[in-house]
Amino acid sequence: MEQYPKYRASEPVAIENRVWPTRRITRPPAWVSVDLRDGNQAFARPMNVATKIRYFQMLTQIGFKEIEVAYPASSAEEFEFVRRLIAENLIPDDVRISVLTAARENLIARTIESLQGVRQATIHCYVATSDLHREFVFHKTEAEITEMAVSATKMIAEALEQNGMRDAIHYEFSPEEFSDSRLGFIVDLASAVHDAWRPNGKADFILNLPATVERRPPYEYADMVEAFTRSYPYMADTTLSVHTHNDQGGAVAAAEMAVLAGAERVEGTLCGHGERTGNMDLVMFALNLKSRGVDPGLDFSNLPEIVEFIEEVSDIRIHPRAPYTGELVFTAFSGTHQDAIRKGMAQREEISARFKQGWKMPYLHLDPADIGRNYDGLIRINSQSGKGGVVYVLEKEFGVYPPKTMHPEIGAVVQKVVDAEGGEINSADLKRIFYDNFVNAEGPYRMENYQRASVGDRSGSNFSWFINGEKHELSGQGNGPLSAVVHALKSSGLMPFFKLEDFSERTLGKDADAKALAFVGLRCGEDSEHTSLVYGAGEHSNIDRAAIAALVSAMNRAVACGALKRP
Repeated sequence: MEQYPKYRASEPVAIENRVWPTRRITRPPAWVSVDLRDGNQAFARPMNVATKIRYFQMLTQIGFKEIEVAYPASSAEEFEFVRRLIAENLIPDDVRISVLTAARENLIARTIESLQGVRQATIHCYVATSDLHREFVFHKTEAEITEMAVSATKMIAEALEQNGMRDAIHYEFSPEEFSDSRLGFIVDLASAVHDAWRPNGKADFILNLPATVERRPPYEYADMVEAFTRSYPYMADTTLSVHTHNDQGGAVAAAEMAVLAGAERVEGTLCGHGERTGNMDLVMFALNLKSRGVDPGLDFSNLPEIVEFIEEVSDIRIHPRAPYTGELVFTAFSGTHQDAIRKGMAQREEISARFKQGWKMPYLHLDPADIGRNYDGLIRINSQSGKGGVVYVLEKEFGVYPPKTMHPEIGAVVQKVVDAEGGEINSADLKRIFYDNFVNAEGPYRMENYQRASVGDRSGSNFSWFINGEKHELSGQGNGPLSAVVHALKSSGLMPFFKLEDFSERTLGKDADAKALAFVGLRCGEDSEHTSLVYGAGEHSNIDRAAIAALVSAMNRAVACGALKRP
């Protein structure tokens, strides 16, 4: 029998009249990528130096101005990476690298050694501060932990002075497990560290408040950050930073709320890689801001290429539904969603004018083009899809624009195939289904030896008409070739009643050799109550022949579905 409850909620921070919920983010925070340190240490096979250099260069191209690159005292490879960045002049002039160290003399000395010759950098030192860590890992009092932090800070400051590096190096301190620590202790500790460093301005001293393990909901974390800003006396010359993890799935929300609460700087990784469930996803946070009209200052216009590289070096596939980075993030399978997207895309200008913004679209909160995605994958077809999605794919990928009254018939045919086969069908399969069922529909009727003739100002048509293989020679006149064929069939006495009710055509492509695709809708049967249309399609290099082929296809389809009596 357990003596205590297995789990307890964290004690909320006592804060009155909190203001962070009323604020809005109107400009991006300072972004810090910790991919090369925190992200890399969580890979089963960490990156080698050459790969880390490629990753670093990608980060600078995206637009990161501060990048935590290594824990140089942890291994020879980490040390070598920092040295190569500096010695080979791989760090752009406007980029500051950051290196991590624990509060231990030998590690600090090795860290400073790695930075020799750097133009600008940040040394990031941390000490664990939670009661759990302090009492059961370190076996130290709060005063002893404070002394550890202060001694390490002074050691770093003095070593930098001795090496002539003090002006080039900023200092970052993290009370590790801030979100699981006593707030009053953190305020006192941070104040002591500040006094030990004696910053030369706001940028020179960074205080990072990490949710090392996510034990609190994001709103409680934000309360802690705001409460800290109210009690900490040196906000004027301190840059407040946050570092969140995703153990409970709230890393991005926690970081966003922390910015509302006063944080100016945010640490995270691309795609959220990092220990356990990962760090805060910088891509998600940045693009959330973009979708709200705030320029994040980071360039993700080639996001698919970025994701491909990250998957390569991490050997971890991004979940297909991961926000922004997943393969399916803009994909709709639902028929109603597909129809709404199709209609929205067709009315982009009208929607923009109505809402006075460049992008507003059903079910799409961000323009896929902004992150290097095209519109081809917006709609994919499975058993949940409707006619709208099917037609959208035909239109956008193949230039097939059937009349609106034909859409239900196409949707029903495709749905039948998908239900029978199960799963998803790709666009090539969709085109095949359309052509098999509407363009190349076989049945009892077939035409051969078509010849066009002119009879005064009218068109004439002569052709061989086959009914179940039996050949008949027919001729007719009309306002055009199609009407001439219809006249010939109706006057022959060989056909059940039908009425040509709809006709349209469109050229497939823009070159001179492009084929024409025609659509014919027939109303069949002598029953005046009959209201359904049966469609066929025809493709030919000659537009008249395409229309006639569509008529034949429609007749065969009418027989197959029972709308036209079988001969």
